[in-house]
Amino acid sequence: MQDCSNSMVIVLITPPPVDEEGRERFARSLYGQDARKLPERTNEMAGVYAGYCVELAREMHIPCINIWSKMQETEGWQKLYLSDGLHLTPEGNAVVHKEVVETLRNAGLKAEHMPYDFPHHSKIDGSCPEKAFQ
Repeated sequence: MQDCSNSMVIVLITPPPVDEEGRERFARSLYGQDARKLPERTNEMAGVYAGYCVELAREMHIPCINIWSKMQETEGWQKLYLSDGLHLTPEGNAVVHKEVVETLRNAGLKAEHMPYDFPHHSKIDGSCPEKAFQ
């Protein structure tokens, strides 16, 4: 992919951690007694996947954001960053956003200096949107 563009920055992002107790609570809230006894995902396996992601990025000499490790640095990460033990809360998304912006800035990319691929929404006429793309 890097051969497609000299300015392309490829960044790998690990999966977030998994709060197995949170997953169990969420499953019970949906399925009651029919909920699985064993979690469908584990933090241990998410960590294995994250490790391979970090290793691949190192081998390819590309940046990697280790969200799995980063989030677990914060006490109470389970409820702060994960809504159901798996999916990110607004605070969890803020961590990812901060890390992505920092990684792109370190690569020399700043949003305020990047060109638009498409017209800005304020330049699109709702009655004839195709004009903006000609």
